[in-house]
Amino acid sequence: MSERRPALLLIGGLAVAWNQRWLAAARDRGLELLVLDAPGPHAATLLAGRATPGHPLADVVEADLVPAEDLAGLADRAAAWALEHDIRAVCCLREEYVEGTALVADLLGLRSPGLRAARVCRNKLLQRRYLADWSPVSALVPATGRTELAAGWDAFPLVVKPVGRLASSGVRLVADRAELLDSLTAYEPDETLLFEQRAEGPEYSVESLSLHGEVQYLGTTEKRTTEVVGDYFVEMGHTTPAPGLDGPTRERLYAVHRAVLARLRFDTGMAHAEYRIGPDGRIVLIEIAARPPGDSIMALHWLATLAPLEDAVVAVALGERPEPVRPSRYARQVYLPHEPGVLAGLAVAPELAAVPQWFDPALVRAQVARCGEPDAPSALRCVVALKPAGTVLHPIRQSGDRAAMFVVDAATPEALDRIEERCLAAITLQTRA
Repeated sequence: MSERRPALLLIGGLAVAWNQRWLAAARDRGLELLVLDAPGPHAATLLAGRATPGHPLADVVEADLVPAEDLAGLADRAAAWALEHDIRAVCCLREEYVEGTALVADLLGLRSPGLRAARVCRNKLLQRRYLADWSPVSALVPATGRTELAAGWDAFPLVVKPVGRLASSGVRLVADRAELLDSLTAYEPDETLLFEQRAEGPEYSVESLSLHGEVQYLGTTEKRTTEVVGDYFVEMGHTTPAPGLDGPTRERLYAVHRAVLARLRFDTGMAHAEYRIGPDGRIVLIEIAARPPGDSIMALHWLATLAPLEDAVVAVALGERPEPVRPSRYARQVYLPHEPGVLAGLAVAPELAAVPQWFDPALVRAQVARCGEPDAPSALRCVVALKPAGTVLHPIRQSGDRAAMFVVDAATPEALDRIEERCLAAITLQTRA
């Protein structure tokens, strides 16, 4: 039998095709890369390109497609690979695979957030019950009898959340009983819902890295959502580090986050938690995930600290203490609003000297490919259309409805605001009826 070579297993890991900092983290440590992800047309397209010279997935030595809900299948595939590879660490890159990754880690004796943290973070109701000290008041609403419960509800405004969905899908603010009853028609007949007290105040996320229960890294991200123009909570902007937080408030936020991690017995890995800070100063947990954040938040931390956070995630999974880093710049991702219609184009004015990228799973490239020095001029890092031309665009009611975005960074919050204004004036998302 040939010698087993050291390897890193990424579950939900085909995102490495667009974020090659994961590939660099494995390559720098001499680790072979193994990837599990979900079946689907994008996955098939990506895997078909592995043999193409220069394709980023050419570095992946093993890849397979197993549905997230098939826990036995994930465990079986990982166990088979462990006979041929010395799997040193496992990391989860997608929300659907949080539980499966923790199970695989437990099976192979590897580090992970832990089975409690994974299970609770994957279930909105369990979060409310385990983390009640930091959560809004909520009620579980089973599919049967929800109309009767809604008819008697008298605490408004109210946030309605489907328990089993992702990416803000179905999360809606309702103002009164009539609106609540009307909103129920948007959910499947068998969906379980949460009715939650509205948490007021600005929204922030905390990104953290832990090793054996000890927090190694903490960072903040400031959020913008569609709630300012409607009844939904789709994230339309992220800024890292959060410029709206003063030092004492940031420390209070970190203290709450540490307490939440302790309640979850969060062991090793990355957590991404969203909080609101109310007018009375109370910090309320919106939700927490036992995985790296989505959108371009990982890239924002890289642009802000000049150190790839992906490398630190791999480090703690291997049992290493990551190098301490502090932000020296500010970075922002902005999603472009749009009117419903057919996506016709993404135009960038010449003065920005940027070429828009069109997302295509067959044409793989890093969306954010480089970062600057602490005092470097403000920069536009990418402009990306997230859907192909000809796509019918709907009102933005969930993350998947967003159609284009750009990423900028700068030395100060004021400079960041200025370059965002320039970009908004010079980038046009074109639609037709």
